[in-house]
Amino acid sequence: MIELIQIFIIAIAQGITEFLPISSSGHNAVIAHLFALIGHPLTEDSAEFIKLDILLHVGSLITILVVFRQRIIALLGKDRRLLPMLIVATIPVGITGLAIYFFAPWIKDDMRIVSACFVATGILLLVTARRAEGEQTCSTMSWKDAIIIGCTQGVAILPGLSRSGTTIVTALFCGLKREEAATFSFLLAIPAIAAGGLLASIKMIKHTPEPGAVELSVWLLLLGALISCITGIIALVFLMDWLKKGKLWYFALWVFMMAPLTLALFWVMPMADEMPPPLEIQSAVHP
Repeated sequence: MIELIQIFIIAIAQGITEFLPISSSGHNAVIAHLFALIGHPLTEDSAEFIKLDILLHVGSLITILVVFRQRIIALLGKDRRLLPMLIVATIPVGITGLAIYFFAPWIKDDMRIVSACFVATGILLLVTARRAEGEQTCSTMSWKDAIIIGCTQGVAILPGLSRSGTTIVTALFCGLKREEAATFSFLLAIPAIAAGGLLASIKMIKHTPEPGAVELSVWLLLLGALISCITGIIALVFLMDWLKKGKLWYFALWVFMMAPLTLALFWVMPMADEMPPPLEIQSAVHP
């Protein structure tokens, strides 16, 4: 059974790493390994973990809706041309996400991939250090820019490669202003995060309860979502402030530090070596 302390740690980590450009998927893999090392492994196929995962996605969505509420309302008015751009830009992450979900789910636990992607994230963030601010806004960006940013989001599904960092950096190179780059990145995150929650919901529907299994109470699950949402709002406001000041590259120091730690975890406990061969993954009925 997932313990209260685990809920706190997972929820806080979700809230912070989902929005700061340091990769939530990479940190989730590290946290899972650390829990396993101390004898409290997280069973991702358990009903309680799946429910917690769903509510954490809800918490992240609420964070974006709160912080970007004015721009979201504007999408129904003056920024209406942005809606189809966001839809088209979401297609790449949908394709890569489903491909990994059905054919290579072990990738998220491979510490070698996570470590390499942490390094890649750090390099991406460093290139913004001397990057001059662009002039474009979300309202003036082109379809080409939206598709390019969407494609990089599709690649950023790899664990350790920050989704927010990758898309913001790409938007900056497309000539968007810093705040506008972050705005488009997190508006683009809404369908991506919602899709992640939907996949978890599907898994929950298909899940067969274990006899005698003790599940988390609704209040504990809601607590996890609340913690994730509050920490997410704080992290997102903090990120926007640092981005305006041109300090996005500072986060590279953290992911560069995480890279060797992650690789060390692989040598201590190579969970990825126990992964099933891709062709032996169960059918879509039992992903």
